[in-house]
Amino acid sequence: MTTPVPDLPKSSVPGLVPTLNNTGWMTESLDRVSEAFATFAGDCADEVLDMGCAYGIATQAALDRGARVLAADLDARHLGILAARVPAAQRDRLRTQVARVPQVDFPAASFGAILAARVLHFLPPDDFTLTIYKMQQWLRPGGQLFVVCDSPYVGPWRDAAPEYERRKAAGCPWPGFVHDYHRYLPEASRATSPTFMHPMDPDVLRRVCTKVGLEVLEADWLAGGTRYRSDRDHAGVVARRSA
Repeated sequence: MTTPVPDLPKSSVPGLVPTLNNTGWMTESLDRVSEAFATFAGDCADEVLDMGCAYGIATQAALDRGARVLAADLDARHLGILAARVPAAQRDRLRTQVARVPQVDFPAASFGAILAARVLHFLPPDDFTLTIYKMQQWLRPGGQLFVVCDSPYVGPWRDAAPEYERRKAAGCPWPGFVHDYHRYLPEASRATSPTFMHPMDPDVLRRVCTKVGLEVLEADWLAGGTRYRSDRDHAGVVARRSA
């Protein structure tokens, strides 16, 4: 008897799938940086890491290209749905692990590539920097890091975009950090939402990657995956650990 493939949760926003732990959404399509990760992973002899994979859209794309993937997420339920949806012929190339950044650790030089898509904007500045540093250590020489963060121009916090622009012009190193995120949410959703949010721009991603010793190959704005998308919904960076 064939085991039924579990459905993803129903969504009120076309193009996005809500997480089970109320921490955000998974896009139903890959952005340009996540697509580049899947392609790079398929050509990589080493295992790759999809950190904060949710239901695994990027993991599945990498597996389809022949990659070996460690899919990590802080919610075991997401990983269970992912594992059940992966075709049987690909399951020997998939590992899953419950993990949270920056607390998780892996041995140095463990992965040929790492993706963190729409995950790291949930971290405050110090934890964000520490996570990028750890990821640099986890990469093998020549390995690549792919990061996608929500920008100041998307989500409920877009109302704070003028303040982001003012702080950026004044030279603030973390201009997008929203310390009072609940202010931008309906009262009914505040109890299950983070108290802060840390949307990024390409300049911040470039600066932090460079600071930890990565060679930045690309840092740019990215379009989103919904019908409301613009050209600045996300910020993305691709960076390489020197050989």
